[in-house]
Amino acid sequence: MQLLPLLALIQETVAPATNAPPAAAPGGMGDLFGGMMIPLLLCMAVFYFFMIGPERKARKKREQMLKTLEKGAKVMLTSGFYGAIVAVNDQIVTIQLGDGVRVRCSLSSVQTVLEDEGAKEKDKEKELKEKEKVS
Repeated sequence: MQLLPLLALIQETVAPATNAPPAAAPGGMGDLFGGMMIPLLLCMAVFYFFMIGPERKARKKREQMLKTLEKGAKVMLTSGFYGAIVAVNDQIVTIQLGDGVRVRCSLSSVQTVLEDEGAKEKDKEKELKEKEKVS
């Protein structure tokens, strides 16, 4: 019988009756995302500029190289074979590896287009002549 007033007293001291909502605990979810948002965005920007951007640029350069392939161009395949292009049909390239040896392969198997030695020398000569004109 005397237990009821004692329970009421304990209940009031532990959880006082107020009409105000409970205060938010410090360090809640708002602080977590607010404090990490700037470094997270910074990491994403760095990742884009150092990883995604250069890869996209290299892919566009490769696609352009494959579009401009023409008969007679010297190429290296992904398998390591060197040869000259004989024919280009849609996605199939015919490459001559040697005398009487022709290979048909996928257009995507062309890794690089090799520059002629003569073309490199001509470019160097042009640069030297341009430098002499400027001097």
